[in-house]
Amino acid sequence: MANIASDIENRPKELWDLPNYGCLPERGFQIDLAGSVGEFLAHDIFDLDGTQPIESKIMGLSKELHNGFPVIGVNPSEDAIEFYKARGDQFQMVNVVVCCYGFEEIDGQLFGLPYHVSLRPAQKRGKPASVGVDWIKNMDLERVLDGSPHYMGFNPFTNAFGLYATGPVHLNKDLCSDVVGFVYNMYFLASNYEKNDVNDPGMCTSLLGDNKSALGDYRKYRFSRYFKSFTDIKPVKIWGCDSPIELFLLQAMNSLSLRPRIQMNIFADGTAFPSLQSMWENGKRTKALSKMISEADFYFEEQKVAIFCDSVAHHSSDEAIAKDKAIDEKLEKIGIRSIRISGPDIVASPLKCAIRIRDFIAK
Repeated sequence: MANIASDIENRPKELWDLPNYGCLPERGFQIDLAGSVGEFLAHDIFDLDGTQPIESKIMGLSKELHNGFPVIGVNPSEDAIEFYKARGDQFQMVNVVVCCYGFEEIDGQLFGLPYHVSLRPAQKRGKPASVGVDWIKNMDLERVLDGSPHYMGFNPFTNAFGLYATGPVHLNKDLCSDVVGFVYNMYFLASNYEKNDVNDPGMCTSLLGDNKSALGDYRKYRFSRYFKSFTDIKPVKIWGCDSPIELFLLQAMNSLSLRPRIQMNIFADGTAFPSLQSMWENGKRTKALSKMISEADFYFEEQKVAIFCDSVAHHSSDEAIAKDKAIDEKLEKIGIRSIRISGPDIVASPLKCAIRIRDFIAK
């Protein structure tokens, strides 16, 4: 049964005046994933369809070739079905769920702006559901996204979710547009895959370049995030905001045309990456993760300004205050200014906080 507590509590009243806050746009829109999460992660998620992971044995069964290399479709071939059946595979249906904080028109096209990406398994009676090979055989996996599946209520901060549905999204006054969980992609995770036989997405490996160490890190990430069987229905976060106060501030900044990067990892050598995946693009990698100064909630790259949303629970003790001050000093040494916004201030008026940030950047 869906958890009906799927909206976000304590929403600042002033946010309700923002366009499309309490409802989705009347016109169709696309989700701008690459613009938010980066090219690498966007390609990685795009490849998550059909049966996964793709193994060399499955590729070897393909009778279709392109430039001499085997090609497989989203739907497994009859030979692949027989292979899965002989191996005794079951499949977990996994949804890639995206939530958007706002909408923007670019060159006449409307785009949803993501603030959170997570994986959620299909469930039955509160537990992850599995299907057999015959179900896979009889289902057209190329059409699983037909009808625009979505969760009516998907709160990424509490793991609460609402009704899973297809077709038009009908919002009510108690449900905001930012807790509609759009199913961006869907894949079926095989239970008995052989880890050493798994292939990597070609587009992502081309972005990695000739860097075996980066490829090793990337493979570990994929297995731990995408290809680990679910034992419960708790979503797995892939990217995005960590708390409601971050979301509220992001929405307020967007209303002032401020578009920071979300969750930026800043390192002692001055490099900054919005996600682990972006560290691997073009073969780049920061080896010593222990030298990371901090993960900024938001970051303005051109102006070199880091934004931190400080909750009372985690930033009010003497020890926490001293730690935050040390981080600010380290950032200042590498030319990055930081500003801290308290959770109570954001809840009281995210727009006033966004104006503070705008004025701070302009100094």
